[in-house]
Amino acid sequence: MKIKPVSPDDQSQLLALMRESHEFEEDAASDEWPQTEAAIKTLLVDPLAGEAYLTFDAAGEAVGYIIMCRGFSLDYGGYFTWVEETYMRQAAQGRYRDERFST
Repeated sequence: MKIKPVSPDDQSQLLALMRESHEFEEDAASDEWPQTEAAIKTLLVDPLAGEAYLTFDAAGEAVGYIIMCRGFSLDYGGYFTWVEETYMRQAAQGRYRDERFST
């Protein structure tokens, strides 16, 4: 598996995967998508907001994504990052497990 940072040029590819993910969520609000799409556009141009990554299979096809967002905390002494959302197409799930850590 290969992981690549998302640039504004990759926006349509990321949004397509996010839409796919959104359709699988049973509790996703139907009116949530426009707000999510607008937030991704901000994320891709504002490095303080966070980062997005696409994951690719061996054939070079995008099969998932990782969204990381940033916050600022006095308790943590500054900026921190958390994983906001991840998605991997079902066909690619479990195929990239690191065998060194499996029993």
